[in-house]
Amino acid sequence: MNTNAFHRVVCFTRRNIPKQDPEELLSKIKTAVESPIHVIKEITNPGEIKRTLKVNIVPWGDLCLHEYRWNLRRIALSPFRLSRGERTWNFYDDIRQSKIIVPEPIILIEVKKLIFTTKTYVATRWIDRAFKLDQIALRKDIPYSFDLQSILYQCVDTIAYLHNAGFIHGDLKWSNFLYIHKRNSNIILTDLDALKKSSSASSQSKDFARFLIAPEKYSFGKETIRLLIERYLKTRDSSRSSLKKTIQRYLAKKTILYHDHF
Repeated sequence: MNTNAFHRVVCFTRRNIPKQDPEELLSKIKTAVESPIHVIKEITNPGEIKRTLKVNIVPWGDLCLHEYRWNLRRIALSPFRLSRGERTWNFYDDIRQSKIIVPEPIILIEVKKLIFTTKTYVATRWIDRAFKLDQIALRKDIPYSFDLQSILYQCVDTIAYLHNAGFIHGDLKWSNFLYIHKRNSNIILTDLDALKKSSSASSQSKDFARFLIAPEKYSFGKETIRLLIERYLKTRDSSRSSLKKTIQRYLAKKTILYHDHF
């Protein structure tokens, strides 16, 4: 961390890398942002705050870099709450101990003016040979055969482990699940921006129910939904009946299928 009271760079790194000068590392990141290997997600409207890039930064190699451009409201609130980058960094070890695979955060940098955070960068290890769940469901450019129901069960187990550990993800859409073929732990849970600690059965049920809303071009059968719910409830530590009721109420509001079925 540098010592200028009006401009500070807070820097954390992992992986036994020699200590980095925060300003020099920030310069490396800015250079990578200007010339990324690949733009994964661009900011396209004023309401968006996150840009996601594939970059290469020495000595770590290929990384997935999230650049957060905070708006005035978030800057004003920054002294009073953890930023998305800090949550990703702070919760990583607890999540890994709970049988959940998430991208390892390698670099966290926060640029501050006085006590306010104005910009955050989080870099995670780049994951090769992985496909998003929505790609798999739509069989889009997948070079191998697979059992979709088995993959869905693995995703459900990951969600249940996360909830049993006392967390909610906050955005369990299918594109936030990565699948790696022929690996012991096939499912990787990504995009931890909205991750927070919560043991609320209601909040966790709604979190899981979001996963049951499939991509627009893919439709679930009623029996598949029932099996996924039963799989989730079987793995949970909480009361099955209260969890199930909340899941059903949420889906009844969100989907015509469940409105008719329940």
